[in-house]
Amino acid sequence: MVSILLTNMKDRFSFFILCMVTLSSFSSTTNASSPSYDVMNYGAVGDGKTDDSQAFLKAWNEACNVQQHRATLNVPARTFLLNPIEFSVHVAGKIIASTNKSLFDNNHWILFSYVKGLTLTGSGTIDGQGQALKFYTCPDLVLQGLTHINPQKAHIILTKCDGANINSITITAPEDAPNTDGIDIASSNHVQVQNSKIGTGDDCIAISARCSFINITGRHIIGSLGDPGSGDFDTVSEVHVRLAGEVKKITYEDIMFDHVRNPIVIDQFYCPHNVCKNNTGTSAVAISDVSYTGIIGTASGDEVMSLNCGTESSCNNIVLDDVHLKTSDPTKTAFVRCVNFNGRASNVEPSLDQCLNS
Repeated sequence: MVSILLTNMKDRFSFFILCMVTLSSFSSTTNASSPSYDVMNYGAVGDGKTDDSQAFLKAWNEACNVQQHRATLNVPARTFLLNPIEFSVHVAGKIIASTNKSLFDNNHWILFSYVKGLTLTGSGTIDGQGQALKFYTCPDLVLQGLTHINPQKAHIILTKCDGANINSITITAPEDAPNTDGIDIASSNHVQVQNSKIGTGDDCIAISARCSFINITGRHIIGSLGDPGSGDFDTVSEVHVRLAGEVKKITYEDIMFDHVRNPIVIDQFYCPHNVCKNNTGTSAVAISDVSYTGIIGTASGDEVMSLNCGTESSCNNIVLDDVHLKTSDPTKTAFVRCVNFNGRASNVEPSLDQCLNS
């Protein structure tokens, strides 16, 4: 794990460092001290006038190639003048995590933290073998081209990564692998996910609290259907809105479902551990201004939409327009389950009349 330690976080650097690295396997010594690479030891002056870019480059390259499982790039409490630089990691081969759980502290495998402008690209594969690739406070992060497989839970976790751009990646997990989210996003704004193939045992992309302006576009977002394969199709899996403090101004449009379990779900009774306060619906999160437009496809069961709101006032302005969902089971008839639904529907099948008139 390579992390960046900024002693004074008030100074935000615009990094441009090209680091072509080979990530080595973990050292067999688990109790070795973690090396720290202080930019001052590589020629940095830290007077706010001298260009310290080369010193940062040297320290970063040393940290990238360390044999121990953790390395820290240390930026002390001074003012450093840097030319525009970028941290970039190119992966052409395959990176495999150790299966020895005793090597992992804090459940980290590869963690990038406090790196602005980090770019991770390539045609290679990240094989987590039970571990996730994590990014913490990495504004303007770019992930492109890589394939991610075999995590224990989520494949990629972004926390406080404003301006992240994820493009043309592939994420694969078996259909029966629980909690194997594709991408988990938390406390991040203005995140783009584009043109990626995601097939997992759980959520394609899970958006948690304190997120805004998350834009997901492109092809092959498959969700809980396993390996996305190489077919040429536009599909997504389950569109869920669940307990998250406040949910508003979300748009789902031009989506095709193909034999998924639950195509459209609003669930204010969601309670994965049976200890939730909102089981009665009295404290359900407020959901408003959610629209579904141009959505077609099939569900594996007969319940093609579930619109369950905790109270009559906890869901507002839910709009469905030009939505056509069927069951792929010819022996069943598609239907919609709804509780306290408050919204509008136009050109929708199955009909929502019973929801709007209840």
